[in-house]
Amino acid sequence: MIRVAIVDDHTMLREGLRKVLAMEDDLEVIADTDDAREAARIAKENTPDVLLLDLRMPGTGGLEVIGPIHEASPTTKVLILTASDDRRDHVAALTQGARGIIMKDSAAETLVTAIRAVHSGQAWVDRDITGTLLEELAHRGGPEQGASDKPLLTARESEIVDLVISGCRNREISERLTISEKTVKAHLSNIFAKLGVRDRLELAIYALNRKV
Repeated sequence: MIRVAIVDDHTMLREGLRKVLAMEDDLEVIADTDDAREAARIAKENTPDVLLLDLRMPGTGGLEVIGPIHEASPTTKVLILTASDDRRDHVAALTQGARGIIMKDSAAETLVTAIRAVHSGQAWVDRDITGTLLEELAHRGGPEQGASDKPLLTARESEIVDLVISGCRNREISERLTISEKTVKAHLSNIFAKLGVRDRLELAIYALNRKV
């Protein structure tokens, strides 16, 4: 069973989510609250696998409690459930360690899929906001090379990461670096393996949380 906790100030939404998730054989809602200040306590006492967290709530907001949630229960994965389309909020949430973002108007099937994906260690961002998220990353600039004596990525791999974060596809990367698309794919495979990410989105989130 995937144990889920819900932190949202709308009672009807929490009740609706309970009913939706109860229909799934592998999902169980173990706790909920309408107060973000209770999120860390719930995480510590119940150690949910996934915690659904609303970003904007009266008083203390979701962004303020992502860190305390992880401190209280390091194994709990935070999935942001929000109606906000502010990409700065999305980037801030991912920077602080949230593993995914799903919009409140998403279909129930999408929510269930997102919960399972985040629980399995994947990152999840709704398709509708992936483009704006990458745009925000591009505005912030690419990730910086680490300061260790032995850099994790080669100079060429770092160039490719910068271009991926800027929203370039394989063909554009090959044209800019004057290499074949096959070579780009090979570099990406090496980058994913080195960083332990599965795709471009997880690479973007990794870049937000660490310097590569």
